[in-house]
Amino acid sequence: MKSIGIIGLGIVGGSLALSFKEKGYKVVGMNRSKEPLEKALKMDIIDEIAPLESPPELDVIFVCTVVSVVPHFIRLVLENIKNTIVTDVASTKGFIVKELQDLPREGLRRFIGGHPMAGSEKTGIDYAKKDLFVNATYFLTPTDYTSENTISTVKGLVEIIGAKPVFITPEEHDKLVAYISHLPQILSTCLSVLAKDEVKEDIVYSGRGYKDMTRLAQSSFSVWRDILYTNKGNISKAMERYIQLLEEVKTYIDNWEEKALEDVFKFASK
Repeated sequence: MKSIGIIGLGIVGGSLALSFKEKGYKVVGMNRSKEPLEKALKMDIIDEIAPLESPPELDVIFVCTVVSVVPHFIRLVLENIKNTIVTDVASTKGFIVKELQDLPREGLRRFIGGHPMAGSEKTGIDYAKKDLFVNATYFLTPTDYTSENTISTVKGLVEIIGAKPVFITPEEHDKLVAYISHLPQILSTCLSVLAKDEVKEDIVYSGRGYKDMTRLAQSSFSVWRDILYTNKGNISKAMERYIQLLEEVKTYIDNWEEKALEDVFKFASK
């Protein structure tokens, strides 16, 4: 196996392309706008360009677009190419599985969901890095129809780029990332809004703690829109639990329940 297709050349797609190029794979890029494709060729991130709506026969194609259009491109590959395996890197999985449930089982044998826990608040191919996935958790979410060949092939590719494959169901994945990825984004964004609103120009005096906490607030809404929409149920539950915890901690502070506060700090630092 030596050919990889990348649909969507942002930071994740570009980093996948760089990673596989370094390992000796032929990498074919596909993207809605021409500029990232031209940059990718010039920067030697990809070997060739292919039409977005008619991907060529390749060993594996990675779909690296925003969540809302991921099912379209997975469907495009499975319905029009006989042997190509297709996977994605989207931050939510349940939405994608639901959108593809009408496809023939034979086609779904060649699909496995994926989500590397690697990225940045930055976007675009200019920020692509060949070592982005080294030692990163890489979730793989096979369905009941995914073939063993598809599983082993994509697992092998994940390991080749230095990531650590972790198998999980789409439902378990979406609940987990609501707490460890999606909620942190919301908290970072809200903290930034609150602080800027309350202290205004004095925000320039903020230290490293504030800057660390609000780094994610630099993320683009265009990236997060689909993530929030397609996992809103799990995110809402996570937010409700967080609000409850904040209220508990507020009570501890108001009543100065020192032992309770200490327990919270100890539990958090484990």
